[in-house]
Amino acid sequence: MRFLCLHGIGSNSQTLEQQTAAIRYELGNQHTYDFVEGTLPWESSMKNVLNMDDATFTFCDPDQPQSCRQAAGDLERYIEEEGPFDGIIGFSMGATIALSWLVDWYRTKQRDGTAVAPFKLAVFFSNARPPYDHAAWVADRIAYLESAQMGARLDMPTAHIWGSADPQAEEAQRAVNFCDSERSSIFVHAKGHEIPISAEDTVSIAKVINRAIHQSRGEIKATNC
Repeated sequence: MRFLCLHGIGSNSQTLEQQTAAIRYELGNQHTYDFVEGTLPWESSMKNVLNMDDATFTFCDPDQPQSCRQAAGDLERYIEEEGPFDGIIGFSMGATIALSWLVDWYRTKQRDGTAVAPFKLAVFFSNARPPYDHAAWVADRIAYLESAQMGARLDMPTAHIWGSADPQAEEAQRAVNFCDSERSSIFVHAKGHEIPISAEDTVSIAKVINRAIHQSRGEIKATNC
């Protein structure tokens, strides 16, 4: 499978590549990954992870409607020009962007019944915010969606991974409500806002991602790890 991968705010594609190296090894070599770089320079809050000389970015300023609208457009164009992709993976703000874009796609394009879903599955690490209301950006404001506003959940298998000590754990958990409960696989580790690297956590994370992969092929039902 081919995955599109979105890093967090104040990070870069190389860092997400490092953060997921052990997980990708555990998943096996039958998959490929496109690590996309954000275009807006952003100061890092991860100096303990990053090389001090590395440039860090974000896909958008999360509090600026125009910036968020630009990021959504950039993502859509990238998918059209560089796809197709089988799945999307996002960490932190990258997970929020992925979830927001998918929610908007299902609320709009799927309604006509002819659009083909852009991905077969999605993996969300430490989702940082609720999905953005894309319609609010047109009015130059920031607003977030509630799951009750969704006529239907994301029609694809999803994997959700976050830490019990994450200050944004509630948002990561809330993201599950936008997805099909029958096809949502969940793993909550004991760390904070990060992708853990211990062998035990790596195996557990790979399991929930594999459940989503297998479900996308119609093989198994999702369960919590």
